[in-house]
Amino acid sequence: MKTERIFLPTPRPPRSLCWSGDSLVDWVSGCAVHSLDGHFCDPPVRYAYRFDRAVMSPDGRYAVLYEVLGTKGLVLKEGKVLREINRSFYHATAYEYPIALHTFPSGRTILAHCPDDYCRLEIEDIETGQRLTQRTSQSPDFFHSRLQFRGDGRYLLSAGWIWHPIDSVRVFDVSRALEQPESLDDKGLLETGEWGMELHSAAFGEGDTLVLSGSEPEALGLYSLTERRLLSEVPFEQAVGTMMVMGGHVVHFFEHPTLIDLSTGHVVERWSDLATGLQCGSIIRHLPPLPPLALDPAGHRFAVGTEKGIEVVRFIV
Repeated sequence: MKTERIFLPTPRPPRSLCWSGDSLVDWVSGCAVHSLDGHFCDPPVRYAYRFDRAVMSPDGRYAVLYEVLGTKGLVLKEGKVLREINRSFYHATAYEYPIALHTFPSGRTILAHCPDDYCRLEIEDIETGQRLTQRTSQSPDFFHSRLQFRGDGRYLLSAGWIWHPIDSVRVFDVSRALEQPESLDDKGLLETGEWGMELHSAAFGEGDTLVLSGSEPEALGLYSLTERRLLSEVPFEQAVGTMMVMGGHVVHFFEHPTLIDLSTGHVVERWSDLATGLQCGSIIRHLPPLPPLALDPAGHRFAVGTEKGIEVVRFIV
């Protein structure tokens, strides 16, 4: 697989990165825009708070700034403050803030987060704040984190942890959750049996598949969400952090971006000069600050923030 690498110098180190077409937006720095053709737009605003992460809706209309090891978030619509959100204080300084956005073909954007309790996942209309999953069922003792919608919005993934701590993963059917909110309090769609007693990370793959990083055994597994079974596994003894799946390959970002062949587990390429942090699970309190990272699996590219600018790697497929 061929790759192309682009360096975008920036006047100051980027603090967050989100893809918007062929540009990268640094919302935390006040909506600084860095285009792949080299154009740069100065930030028009300064946010007087400790925000250090951002997510953006697929249609680009909404963004949420948040403190990754804090409780505060700020919802923006077309760059203007819409409302504030919060999460529970409980162990908030230990693990990554759970939040994800998705825009449906109708234009409606939803927000998934945990506004009331660490274990209670909710879906809201981002514009109004209307709770779409209001329910009376009891939520299980699971710390939701690293939320991710599949590209078409059918599934919602939570790569969090349970008490000890042990990393674990839950996946939910979004349509079912909107019709039967109590389904968010079920065990979800994963049935891995004894495989991967601890699931450190996950990412959506091609079709209905999910790539899982498990231990006991240490391996990468390919799981079918419709068949609810593990399709294949390959041993992989390195730590695996955040992942981005592209066809039969996955890029993981523990220490350095590393391209892996999913059929063999062999490393195809590693960018050893790019430091991407030591995150393996959602608990990151003990780690040095993580560099800004923007993933675009549909566009076959990723971007990493550095002290001197932004490094973009694009895969030519």
